[in-house]
Amino acid sequence: MLSNIYRQHNERVIILKQKQEKKKKDLLISADRLTRLVLDELNNDISECYKNQKRIDQACKQLTTQSNLLTKQSQAWITLVGQFTDALKELGDVENYSKIIERECSIITNTLTTVHQDMMKSRQSTTNAQDSINPIE
Repeated sequence: MLSNIYRQHNERVIILKQKQEKKKKDLLISADRLTRLVLDELNNDISECYKNQKRIDQACKQLTTQSNLLTKQSQAWITLVGQFTDALKELGDVENYSKIIERECSIITNTLTTVHQDMMKSRQSTTNAQDSINPIE
């Protein structure tokens, strides 16, 4: 009887140990699956971040290239606008110079006209004076 109880106890202990080992294996398998799933998801997120970083780097390079091109174009436009401004100034100078020459020519013309008129008056005065000294015979 005692040996029978002892044997049953040992059988129960063995069965309980087997169940415990099976649960332990199931737990390890579940933990392994969970770890793999978490790592896979984490790797996917990291992979996505890496891809995004690559796209950002590419976009930065493209933006830098376009910025440099824009800077060069801006400098070219600034140079062109400067040259255009200088040309306009030169045209303004030429226009101003031509107006000055026109004004001076007008003054010279008026002066010559006045001198001519004065000379004509002087001649007429001289002629009239001579006519009055020498009456027509």
